[in-house]
Amino acid sequence: MDSTSVWTEHKAPDDRIYYYNTATKKSQWKKPDELKTRAELLLDSCPWKEHAADNGKTYYHNIATKESTWTIPKELEDIKSMLTGDENSKTQVQTTMPESGESATSTHIQGQSNTTSQVMEATEKVHYSNKDEAKQAFIGLLKEKQIPSHYTWDAVMKVIITDPRYAALPKMNERKLAFNEYKTKKSKEEKEEQRVKVRLARERLTDAMYNHPKMGSYVRWRQVCELFEKEQFWQDLPERDKRDIYDDIIVQLSKKEKKEEEEKRDKDRNKILGLLRTINEIVYSTTWTKVQEILDDNDVFKIDCKDIDKLDTLFAFQDHIRELEKQEEENRLDERNNRKRQERKNRENFLNLLDEFHANGKLDANSTWKALFSDIRNDTRLAAILGQRGSSPLDLFKFYVDDLKNRYHDEKKIIKEILKDKFEVETTTKLEEFFEIISSDPRSQTLDKGNVTTAYHSLLEKAEAREKDRLKAEEKKMRRLEGAFKAMLKSYTPSIPANGKWEEYREIFTTNPAFEVITIEAERVRLFEEFINEIDAVKGDPLMKSSHHKSKKSKKHRNKRSRSRSPSYSDDEDSNKKSRRKSKKHKRSLSRSKSRSPASDSDHDSRRRKHKKKSKKRRHRSRSSDSSRSVESHRNLKSPSKSPGVPKDPTEDTGHSTSESELETRRRELLKKLKETD
Repeated sequence: MDSTSVWTEHKAPDDRIYYYNTATKKSQWKKPDELKTRAELLLDSCPWKEHAADNGKTYYHNIATKESTWTIPKELEDIKSMLTGDENSKTQVQTTMPESGESATSTHIQGQSNTTSQVMEATEKVHYSNKDEAKQAFIGLLKEKQIPSHYTWDAVMKVIITDPRYAALPKMNERKLAFNEYKTKKSKEEKEEQRVKVRLARERLTDAMYNHPKMGSYVRWRQVCELFEKEQFWQDLPERDKRDIYDDIIVQLSKKEKKEEEEKRDKDRNKILGLLRTINEIVYSTTWTKVQEILDDNDVFKIDCKDIDKLDTLFAFQDHIRELEKQEEENRLDERNNRKRQERKNRENFLNLLDEFHANGKLDANSTWKALFSDIRNDTRLAAILGQRGSSPLDLFKFYVDDLKNRYHDEKKIIKEILKDKFEVETTTKLEEFFEIISSDPRSQTLDKGNVTTAYHSLLEKAEAREKDRLKAEEKKMRRLEGAFKAMLKSYTPSIPANGKWEEYREIFTTNPAFEVITIEAERVRLFEEFINEIDAVKGDPLMKSSHHKSKKSKKHRNKRSRSRSPSYSDDEDSNKKSRRKSKKHKRSLSRSKSRSPASDSDHDSRRRKHKKKSKKRRHRSRSSDSSRSVESHRNLKSPSKSPGVPKDPTEDTGHSTSESELETRRRELLKKLKETD
C-alpha cells in the first residue's frame, strides 16, 4: 500500500486542518512528511523559519540556535532560489506539452507563471493611500469571490491571483494575515447562518409534528420519518436534532392528551357534583350506598349522566361529602367561637362590676371574697358567669386583688411624693388623718384604698421604729450622764461614807461638768442615794462586788421571762416539749429498728445505751446549773435584808414597768431642759 494513501486530510469544527492515519487509527495536527511537497520538505530541513511581527514586518528565527534576524539568512535564501528555478523549469516543460486540459494542476502552474507579469503590472498601476486601504481592497476581493471559510490558502490563490487587487498587499505574509482575518469573520457568519437555518427548520418541524392530525403520543419514529421525509425542513436538520424534536413532541402530546382527559373528567365530575348539591336528602353522614339508591331513582341522572364513568361519580360524591363536612365543621367552629365570645363578654362584664365596686371604695387590695360576695350575690353579671368554662368568679376576684396588690410599690412611691415636704407620719397619726391628707392631692384619684391603708401601716411601723430608736438613744445618753455623775461621786476623796448626806456634798460638786449636765435637782438626789445604796450593799455582802455584772444580766433575763409567761406555765411548756421530743425520738427509733436487719440489733442496742448515758449527763448538768442559779438568786434576795438602812428598789415592789415609766418621764424632762440650756 502506498504511504500517501494511508493519510487523509480532514477539517475540525473550528476549521482547523488535521490528518488521520487509516492504518494506525491516529490523528495529528502536523502535516505528515508523506503528504509534503519537495519544497515543503526542503523548507522543513532548514533551521531558519519565516515569521511575521505584529507590525507585519517579516523576521527569521533559527530553531536550533534560538537566534532571530530581520534579513533573510543565506541558507534560506539559497533554498528559495532553488525552488524558484525548479518552478521556472516546470513551467517551460508544461508549455511544450500538446494537451492543455489534461489536469487542473498543470493549468494552474502555467497560469501562475503567466500572471506574474500581470501582478507586477497591476501593482504598478494601482496605488493605495495607506496600508489599511490596501488591506480592505484585498478583503473586498475575497468577499467578491465569496471565498468560504474552509478554503485553504492554496485554493484561494487559484481564485484570486489573477485579480489586480491581489497585489494590493505586496508581501505574502500580509495577504495571509488578511485572509485569516477574513476567514475568522466568514466562519462566524457561516455559523450564524447555519444556526438560524437550523432554528427555523426546528421550529417548522416542531409545529408540523405537534399539529399534524396523524400525530399522537403512540406514533413511532418510523412512522414520523415516513410522514415528513419529503419536507425541506426535515432534510435541513441533522438526524440527532430530528430525534430530539420527536422525543419532545411525544412528551408534549402525552401531556396534552392527559390534560384533555382530565378536563373531560372534571367536566363530568362537576356535572355530577351540581346534581348532588340539588338533592337535600344527602348530608355529611350519608353513605355511598345510600347515594347510589338516590341517583338510580333520579330522572336527571338517568338522562344526562348515563355515559359518565362510575368512578368519576364516586369521586364527585367524595368531593361533595368533603364540602358538607367542611361546612359542618365551620358551623361548629362558629358556634364554639360565639360561645367563647359570650363567655369573654361575661368575664368582661364581671370585671366591670369589680371596677365599679373598686371605684365606690367597696373593693380594695385587702378585700376578701366572703365580704364581697354578700354585695354581688344578686347581680346578674355574677349569675351570667357562673357555670361557664374558664376562670370562675373567685379566680377573677383573686386576679383583680393581686393586680391591686402588685400596684402597691408604684402607688407607695406616689404616696411618698404626696407626703414629701408636706407631712410626716408619726406614732400619733391616725388613719383618718392620713386618708384626708392623701385625698387632698389630685394624684390620689388612681390610688387603691387598701394599698393606701397598707402604706399607712408601713409608714406607722417605721415611725414607731424611729421613736423606739430615739428613746434608746436618749436612754443611752442618760445612762452615760448618770455614769459620769456616779463616777464623779466615786472619784471624790476622801470617799463618801454610807451615812453621807447630799446637802453636805452638794457645794463641792457644783463646778464639776458632770454636776452641771444634770439640771434637775431631784435626779441628782436620786443618783446620790443610789450611789450610797450601792456602797452599803457592797459592805453588807462582799460577794456582790464580784458578781455585780452577772446578777445584772441574770436579772434582765429573768425579768424578760417573767413578763412573757409565768413560771408554772414555762415549766409545763418545757415538760411538754421534752415529752414531744422523747416521743419523736421513740418513733424514729422504731422506724429504724423495723428497717434494720436482725444482724444489726446488737449495734443498735449499744448506740442506745450510749445515747442514754449522754442524756443523763446533760440532765445532771442542767440540774447543777439550775441549782447554782437558784443559789445566786437567793443571795441577791438576801442582800438587801442585811442592810436595814438601805431602802428597797422600787422595781422589786411595784414592778419593772412602773419604774421604767417614771425614769422615762424624768429623762424626758431632763433632756428638754438640756436642749433649752443649749
